[in-house]
Amino acid sequence: MKKTIRIDQKVFKQQNSLKTNCMKAKVAVTTNKNGDKIAEHAGHGVYFKIYEIDQTEGLTGSKLIKVDKEHTLHNLLHNPNTNPQEHEVLTSQILLTGGIGMGAINRLAKMGVRAYMVEEKNPDEAVEKLIAGTLKAVDPSTFRHSHHHHHEHGDGHDCNGHHH
Repeated sequence: MKKTIRIDQKVFKQQNSLKTNCMKAKVAVTTNKNGDKIAEHAGHGVYFKIYEIDQTEGLTGSKLIKVDKEHTLHNLLHNPNTNPQEHEVLTSQILLTGGIGMGAINRLAKMGVRAYMVEEKNPDEAVEKLIAGTLKAVDPSTFRHSHHHHHEHGDGHDCNGHHH
């Protein structure tokens, strides 16, 4: 099941700016190291493309960042001492990724980040579609990602973050 997602007015945050009514949103996208393909799994990714979107001007800039292994979403979301203000992705209003479980979606929501699983492969195109209101999000309950094929995952849990 897919639904169209768009940036609604509540996502834009008042920014400290010389311009009055400067409303901006920050969108983080999990990517490969070149920043040109959306990563298939949010949890262990270290590359993110961060987009700045102005409510009136649209996309105003983007940058590719790399986080260290301790600051992957998986590690941050499982650490009770995580300060969202210290991580650029957690200060975003929206996260787009190729795969994410409900546990991570719920934890991110508590930090003020709306996470969406998308089929779009190109991060720039995904953000343009998000701005245009035409980006399709996939129901995360259909996410069936096997950790055994793609990463070492020694603590034995699935995409929903439930420990076994």
